[in-house]
Amino acid sequence: MRKTSGVTSPGRSAIAREHSIRADLARLKEARDFAHRVAAELGLPSDVCYQVKLALSEAVTNAIQHGSSSPDDPVRIVVTEEPAALAFEVIDTGRFVPRVQRRGEMPESGRGLEFMRLLMDEVELYPGASGTRLRLVKRLQ
Repeated sequence: MRKTSGVTSPGRSAIAREHSIRADLARLKEARDFAHRVAAELGLPSDVCYQVKLALSEAVTNAIQHGSSSPDDPVRIVVTEEPAALAFEVIDTGRFVPRVQRRGEMPESGRGLEFMRLLMDEVELYPGASGTRLRLVKRLQ
C-alpha cells in the first residue's frame, strides 16, 4: 500500500491510498482486504465497509477476468477522499465491450455492474484505449 499526496486538480483531493495486484484471481483476497481496511481506516461503519468490500471484490474480479490478457497484467485500486465521499477506482489494461443480452434469458454472468450499483452510491465506467477505469463512490453519512 502506498500513501501519496500532492497537488490535485480543483474539486479533487489527494490520493489517499493506492494498491496494485497482478491480474490473478489468487490475489483477489488481497484486493478485498485492502478495500475493507481503507474503508475502515477512513471511518466508514462496519456494514458500509462490508458493502465496499463486496463491490470492490466484484470490480476487481471483472478486471481480472475481462480486463486483462495475462496474469501479469496490473490491476490498480486507487482510493481518494472527496468532499463527503470516498471514491474507489479499479483500473485495468483491457477494453470494455458492452454485452448484448437477449430478452428472457437470465445469464450466469453479466450482472456485476448492477450488483455494484446496489452496493455503492455511484458507479461510473470509463473505457479507454489503454484500459478501463471503473469508479465506485460511497457517500459519507
